[in-house]
Amino acid sequence: MRFLFFRLLILFLTALRTVIPSLSDANVPYERLPVRFSVERQSDIFAPAGVDGGPVLEYPTVVRLSHQKNAEDNGTLLASFEQWGSTYPVFCSTDDGRTWQKLGHVTDDYNGYYNEWMPFLYELPADMGTFDAGTVILAATSVTGEGVTDSTITLYASTDLGKTFHAFCNVDKAGGTDWGVWEPYLIREEESGRLFCFYSDDSDPAHDQKLVYKYSTDLVHWSEKFECVACRDPALRPGMVSVAKMGNGEYFMVYEMVGIGGTPIYCKRSASLDDWGDVSDYGTPVSAAGKTFGSSPYVAWSPVGGGCGTLIVTAKHMLEGSSRTGTDLFLSFDYGKTFVPADNPLPYMLDGHERCGYSPSLFVTEDGGGIYYVNNPPGQGAAYRISMAKLRLSEKGPFC
Repeated sequence: MRFLFFRLLILFLTALRTVIPSLSDANVPYERLPVRFSVERQSDIFAPAGVDGGPVLEYPTVVRLSHQKNAEDNGTLLASFEQWGSTYPVFCSTDDGRTWQKLGHVTDDYNGYYNEWMPFLYELPADMGTFDAGTVILAATSVTGEGVTDSTITLYASTDLGKTFHAFCNVDKAGGTDWGVWEPYLIREEESGRLFCFYSDDSDPAHDQKLVYKYSTDLVHWSEKFECVACRDPALRPGMVSVAKMGNGEYFMVYEMVGIGGTPIYCKRSASLDDWGDVSDYGTPVSAAGKTFGSSPYVAWSPVGGGCGTLIVTAKHMLEGSSRTGTDLFLSFDYGKTFVPADNPLPYMLDGHERCGYSPSLFVTEDGGGIYYVNNPPGQGAAYRISMAKLRLSEKGPFC
């Protein structure tokens, strides 16, 4: 009965926005969601003190350690982000995100490149090759100097809780800014133990950009490259891929589609990480009660939320419909068949440079009850911050 009411609420909001466009910023209040949803805390991971802006900060990533040999280390939060003109820094919190300390910067000691873009943090849940469970992996794009003639998807490993990272392999290597490889995302297939690396690939002359993946069983040797989205229109640029496994065993993939107005967010679903059907199929636009959003998507799934859990999709800006919090979270309680819009826990308004909100990310705790959301809202003056909100989910009752 509760879920039937919720479906009717979605239909009502969709119809209301059609006949009364001025209500296009209306969202489902947290208390009316079919799951108890709240913002437990907010904090700044890094907030420059000056107002002159400094380097742009974006592509934040966060991980909560849960596979450490020393049980006392589990619960440690690590965060990193891209800092223009520098390597990416690593920050640590041992009090669940209340306070943060800088551990250092990561540098490419494998290729000798000095600019690193688009970091992604991942903790190994099981042994892989010579790497023990609990090893922290950082995947990122390394590039050559100012000319950017080469790019790599490079992996770094840390065995000391993020204090130091050392690069040990390249997943792929390609050309410069027009022919490069970008935006890695790691996800493990539990059944086979394979680790998949999804990323954006500019190196194919037949496509302006496409989404591809490789996989490995030891983190050092990687498979050939496979396509998952390579559009019929070669001018389109699907990118910024993110994948989540849901409780029904399916994988839900989101990505932006550069080349279509506003860079809308599309999705695909699959029963397997290495079978995405017709790769020329663009996928399906993600919408929530008549709203759509664009650029820099991220997806995560929590088992909390009735029989289907809660699927969360984020993005940078609104396309159809507005938002009083800069952009919305889109929440699904039926494995991505329908979504509802909810307020962003880190509100922001787009600034003149429109770099804020660029590539938010999510991390779900093992029990699904805690979700860490990181983004780069504006700070003082022209500066940016790297901020985190911890979300709390709990059940209201069965409804799926």
